[in-house]
Amino acid sequence: MSSPSVAFFFSFLFLVLASAAAKLDIGKTLSSYSDFSDFVNMLNETGVADEINSKQTVTVLVVSNGNLGSLYGQTMETKKMVLSVHVVLDYYDETKLNKSHSKTAKILTTLYQQTGKARNQVGFLNMTNTGTSAVVFSSSSPNSHLEAQLVKQVTSKPYDLSVLQISNLIDVASVSLVPSPSNAPDYAPPPRKVLAPATTPSPDEVDNQKSPAPSKTKASDASPPDADAPGPGSDVKKSAVSAPCGDYLVSTILLIFTCAWLLLTMM
Repeated sequence: MSSPSVAFFFSFLFLVLASAAAKLDIGKTLSSYSDFSDFVNMLNETGVADEINSKQTVTVLVVSNGNLGSLYGQTMETKKMVLSVHVVLDYYDETKLNKSHSKTAKILTTLYQQTGKARNQVGFLNMTNTGTSAVVFSSSSPNSHLEAQLVKQVTSKPYDLSVLQISNLIDVASVSLVPSPSNAPDYAPPPRKVLAPATTPSPDEVDNQKSPAPSKTKASDASPPDADAPGPGSDVKKSAVSAPCGDYLVSTILLIFTCAWLLLTMM
């Protein structure tokens, strides 16, 4: 094989390996965090996980199973809208947040803004970090009144993927995620299959498993952008479990070396 052919072959192989290494997989990234299992399941069933994996740089604001509240009872379309608001199209980890002190809120663009369905600034978030209190996220929509505080950094892959835990779901205008105090139902994750017969919990254990309803706080005073900037629309994709990157890598390398062998035999 000539020298130019060898150079081309290895250059192509390098590009393939680099592409496989850079691919995001939010399901695999959070697979070891049981506290967010229901959040990840909803990402998968709504197709939001596929959209996250197709991005180069994102920050996912995750919520623990116990604080998902009435999102369990919402339609698939509503779930997708709410979850899309929790995906920021930029990279923010604790280090970057700690350096972003400001007296006014910073406007963040979310995945929902790209759908073209966002109205009244629902596709934007206010991120407030004064340096004297917890970092707060809230919807830029004037009709949203519930804030979510930063709890901790879950994991990060600079500067492609950052996962931050927040205290509760971000309120989205026109979608009620907070039960009425006088008639608040008890929400629980969908039942999971068990290997052994489940025992009947005691009344005390049932009380301990109730999901706490998020508390209302004053919304951010920051002014939202003057106009929406909708991106191209996107359709709901059928959720599928992503194959491990290793399988793709092995298949790709085998294909490349098969092609190289065929080229050698033809020369």
